[in-house]
Amino acid sequence: TDYHFDVVAELFQRASKENGVEAEAMMDAAVVVAKVRADVTTGCVVRMELAKKKNAQDGMDQLFQRLGGLDGVMAMIDRLYECAERDKRINMFFEGAKLQTIKRQQTDYIIATLGGPADYRGRTLEEIHAVLQMNDYHLDCFMQNMARALRDVGAEQDAVDEATVVLEQLRKQILFHHYKNSSH
Repeated sequence: TDYHFDVVAELFQRASKENGVEAEAMMDAAVVVAKVRADVTTGCVVRMELAKKKNAQDGMDQLFQRLGGLDGVMAMIDRLYECAERDKRINMFFEGAKLQTIKRQQTDYIIATLGGPADYRGRTLEEIHAVLQMNDYHLDCFMQNMARALRDVGAEQDAVDEATVVLEQLRKQILFHHYKNSSH
């Protein structure tokens, strides 16, 4: 996505500066990098648009079945928590005495969101994430782990894309307080 491309470009610029690359060479590199933006981001955009269309056509219940039904999604969530607990970028959000309660509630929410039979009755995403110091980077890391977990349990890439599109629609709710506090 453009967001990810911008992050990589910013990191490239910082690394170049820290390594003493001359300003003129950095400008030349920035011009080259800018020229490939569309080539890099278009593939992701096209895949996500196709996934949105498929979800709209087939319905969420079909996505849930393509993800392996209840057993497949439960296996994905178990794998997701294994990945998140090991991921130093976000594991601080997945520790503590309430972890099993959080996992159970998140499981119900994800199952319902992906078209499954769960009936989530907990707090809103805005309320849950209000006290966390999460930002787009943290949510992107979580989404990367979610996609990895889906692939690890055997989901096809199309189904991974479709699930990503569905869960990505929750970004504004999950990061509501972050955006509110940072004037996004």
